[in-house]
Amino acid sequence: FFVAPPSSSARPRSQLARSRPRSSRGMLLLLAVSALHPPLAATVQRRCRRRAVYLAESPGAKKLTLIRHGQSEWNLANRFTGWVDVDLTTRGIQEAREAARALKADGTEYDLVLTSCLRRAVRTSCLLLSGAGRPAVPMVKDARLNEQHAGALTGRNKRSLAKEHGHEQVMRWRRGFAVPPPPISTKAPLQSAICRDERYRRRPCAGGASGGPSQDVVVPRGETFRDCLERVSEVWSDTVEPALRDGKNVLVVSHGNALRALIKLVDGVSDEDAYHLDMPTACPLVYEALPSAGPSGVRFGDAHGTWGTSSVLRHGRFLYDEGRVQQAQEMMRSQVLRDIAVSTISSTGSSGIATCDAWSEEGVSSVRVSVGDGESFNVRTMGKPER
Repeated sequence: FFVAPPSSSARPRSQLARSRPRSSRGMLLLLAVSALHPPLAATVQRRCRRRAVYLAESPGAKKLTLIRHGQSEWNLANRFTGWVDVDLTTRGIQEAREAARALKADGTEYDLVLTSCLRRAVRTSCLLLSGAGRPAVPMVKDARLNEQHAGALTGRNKRSLAKEHGHEQVMRWRRGFAVPPPPISTKAPLQSAICRDERYRRRPCAGGASGGPSQDVVVPRGETFRDCLERVSEVWSDTVEPALRDGKNVLVVSHGNALRALIKLVDGVSDEDAYHLDMPTACPLVYEALPSAGPSGVRFGDAHGTWGTSSVLRHGRFLYDEGRVQQAQEMMRSQVLRDIAVSTISSTGSSGIATCDAWSEEGVSSVRVSVGDGESFNVRTMGKPER
């Protein structure tokens, strides 16, 4: 399913044009209040930001919501994960449940859920739908939404790699646009297990229908972000964009780099500026999709902020507090300097993040859970100490 990346000329920015609704009367009122009573003006601005999505919506607006899976076992271990099929930690399950509550409070009824073939994303999707009271929404599993393949970095601890190669090189592997990881050997146990996985093989059903992908999925030996963008662009073109154009609300539950690729398309981010995009675990990001007369038939609303501390505009709104999200983004980037795990929820129940020492076999216990047919997996608890 790998194709050449779309050129900038083939996909002009006008296809994702931004709407710029304005209320001149509202602006004049706010200016008047600012002059007469600055504290009241600040309160009005805060309330307007919280309600902006409702004030800016048009009758034809639909939602595209992006959510990264909850904390996984290898997120907790601060490892490159890629296509390895690790599960959620206990904290990851809690993150997914909190995200579900945020989705329910936001009030959007989804028509379609897209996710990857990896259990950490699939399980998060199920928790989100169940917690939001929408368990019957159709779910499509697509290998093109799998995480960027980490090549020979798969399973390696980010802090350990930074000590070997320097934190700048590890950040280039993590966030660079066209920086390939060292390729993994086809004989490596992890790669061999992925290549043998039946979910990536076409499975004919009765009557000639396919019970899996339309053709065998080519498992890469490593991917750049550009490679990941190529396959995610296909999902955008053949599934996400048509669904939005048809008036459907779409929920995409995927992985950090696969979602960064979608965000690059939606926000019109340059190859260089894609470095600044970060998606913490289980933080719902909602885009308002509006009908357009342009070639794509879809456009997006005003900017709701920027990505991290950069000037790259973000046209989606996080359902969590901006400060909480930025703190999680900063901690994620610091994982090459500190061997830590990051969670978007706090054990105290407050709306903050939590960090802990990354999991190691010597330091943290796990629980083995059986799921039938002889299959079992580990569920890790949050490491100690939390801070």
